[in-house]
Amino acid sequence: MTEARDVRMGMYGHSNQVAHHAIYMYDAAGQPWKAQARVREALGRLYTGSAIGQGYHGDEDNGEQSAWYLFSALGFYPLVMGGGEYAVGSPLFKKATVHLENGADLVIRAPRNSARNVYVQGLRVDGRPWKSTSLPHSLLAKGAVLDFDMGPRPSSWGGGKGAAPVSITEDDEVPTPRTDVLAGEGPLFDDTSATGTGVSGAVDLPVGAAEKAVQYTLTSAKQADAPTAWTLQGSPDGTTWTDLDRRTGESFRWDRQTRAFSIPRPASYRHYRLAFDGRAAVTEVELLS
Repeated sequence: MTEARDVRMGMYGHSNQVAHHAIYMYDAAGQPWKAQARVREALGRLYTGSAIGQGYHGDEDNGEQSAWYLFSALGFYPLVMGGGEYAVGSPLFKKATVHLENGADLVIRAPRNSARNVYVQGLRVDGRPWKSTSLPHSLLAKGAVLDFDMGPRPSSWGGGKGAAPVSITEDDEVPTPRTDVLAGEGPLFDDTSATGTGVSGAVDLPVGAAEKAVQYTLTSAKQADAPTAWTLQGSPDGTTWTDLDRRTGESFRWDRQTRAFSIPRPASYRHYRLAFDGRAAVTEVELLS
């Protein structure tokens, strides 16, 4: 068992997992050369030593320290988890090959790479010039060849308009995360899965005003009693209902599991309800606008 240690570069504490994305935020800020330099510094300084307690600069929880090293050594990192793309950094080796489970290879080549040449001067993907500092997972998962041109000084590559990784906001916009608009009382709307009730037929979802819902969540009670089929409906007047999302053959793998469902064509309605097929047990419902 190795002891945890806090190794820092200035005020950057890489031993804390939530800091692992910080260096790659330079890509999002339009200054990817700073990400390239800091990535190589972290790879060179923070994963050193062979004695007990060295080599890993913090708790190796679920392999996250190793994962950061492997991704960064290849030259990219999943900055937005689940976002479907990777932020470009600075590859550590002159050549690396990843053998994918589909039989294809992902090849990363950087022939001019060195301890001095840490800055990306250009990137080609399968022979085509690539100007963005993000790489789609869908492209890499099929197998690809990434050719990095490396140099000793920062370049303008990746700093142009539209080159940054995906973001939920643009420029200085304030994020507006989705919020639960259900304002009723009772075990289904009290923001805890500790309470619940049996449901059947149509269950009204109390909204305080007309809302344009884009998602909703259901939390199961016992896995065996979870709902398997239902329809989300919306109405302008509480009389005429429109089917917004129909689900059949659904399952919940665990007790008190929360699952999110997207509404294909959102519109503004004053009334919402969930019509369940048969009886089920639910502990929480959210309607996200």
